[in-house]
Amino acid sequence: MSEDVSSKYRRLFDTGENTDRTVFFSDAVMAIAMTLLVLEIQIPKVPGDQLWSAIVREWDTIAAYLLSFVIIGMNWIFHHRKFAAIAGYDAGLQWINLLFLLFIAVLPLPTRMLSEYGANTVAVVCYAGVLTATALAQTLLWVHAWRRRLMKPEIDRAAYRYVLLNQLPQPIVFGASIVICLLVDPRVAMWSWIALFPLQSVAGVFATRRAGAETEREEAAAAAGAAGAAAAPASDAGAEDR
Repeated sequence: MSEDVSSKYRRLFDTGENTDRTVFFSDAVMAIAMTLLVLEIQIPKVPGDQLWSAIVREWDTIAAYLLSFVIIGMNWIFHHRKFAAIAGYDAGLQWINLLFLLFIAVLPLPTRMLSEYGANTVAVVCYAGVLTATALAQTLLWVHAWRRRLMKPEIDRAAYRYVLLNQLPQPIVFGASIVICLLVDPRVAMWSWIALFPLQSVAGVFATRRAGAETEREEAAAAAGAAGAAAAPASDAGAEDR
């Protein structure tokens, strides 16, 4: 039976092996978002002898910019690592990647809200919500690529889980901070964001150890299977001799 038109077009246009355009476009969006962040920092218009104190008064704006810059940088690193392992694409992967970039592009807006209103419930929830959604979108990107078999052949289950575990701290920290903001206090929620960095280190160590242990188990199972396969002909030969 010949291939129908719909299936042919999906095969030709919705799938492929070259992800360069996706990566280049993603890099450009993240670079622009990082640049837009710094444009929100205004130079205080004060006499020269008051400049330092005026800059100190702008610490909340600078802190919000630095945090957002670091978060986008971390997401860029994670995105770069993922596409070093992803060998192809389909329509679903492209749409999920666009969703991820949507949240990256929106980030300067809640960053400005946070810098202007500080420990305000709406500002904190919007900022944490965007970052939670960003991390979840990137996690979904990785899961989709694994389930659709878009990975390079050398990416085994241990490597897949390693990347997945490293991705978890960001949605956990910022998602939990939304609950803290609503139930406790917005300022406490903002301080809780600091937990991202030690938690990210802990997740990296845990993921590395788990991946190593899983690889060792798979190698041991493969060795046992090979030994069993080698022993079978020998036992058959012995039976024939008898």
